[in-house]
Amino acid sequence: MTRKRLLTAGWLAMASAVMTIPWFILAFFLGGQEGLAAKAAEAVMLVTGTMLTVYLLLTLRRLLHERYRFGRADTAIGLLIKASVVSALAGMAGLAFTRMESASADFAMVMVVVIGVLQIVFGVSLLRLPDPLQGLHKPYCYLNIATGLCLALVILMPLGMLTGAVADVMLGTIFFQAASAVE
Repeated sequence: MTRKRLLTAGWLAMASAVMTIPWFILAFFLGGQEGLAAKAAEAVMLVTGTMLTVYLLLTLRRLLHERYRFGRADTAIGLLIKASVVSALAGMAGLAFTRMESASADFAMVMVVVIGVLQIVFGVSLLRLPDPLQGLHKPYCYLNIATGLCLALVILMPLGMLTGAVADVMLGTIFFQAASAVE
């Protein structure tokens, strides 16, 4: 993996962490608002967030394979990517078709629980990585498990957004450390 890709992923993970809380608040206020501008803003946040998630997870999977010969998290990563894309597509359908808005919101809550469970599975599977990632391995895994638990319980979703943002900072740091090891 190239140093450039790792640095890009590091900065994108940091950007994701910084944007998580403001986007969560903005999505809360935009939810249910009428008008093209509100719907367009929600769509941009949805697509951008999903693209970030997919890119970061694919980069992490590649790093785990190339640097550590570790594939035990592949299934969880693949399912997280698929669930994120399905959730985004359902959200977009709800934005585009007002008759689907209520069903889309219900489906979104189900997907939050599914993504939460998958996040727990991801964190647990990543615990088997033998490398300490310069001290970030276990904290990163436990934060993913905590984030997943908060999302799966739905009522703790705001706390899950916070723990997810901290996990993104750690992921960015993992990418930066990996980039510094590339010649």
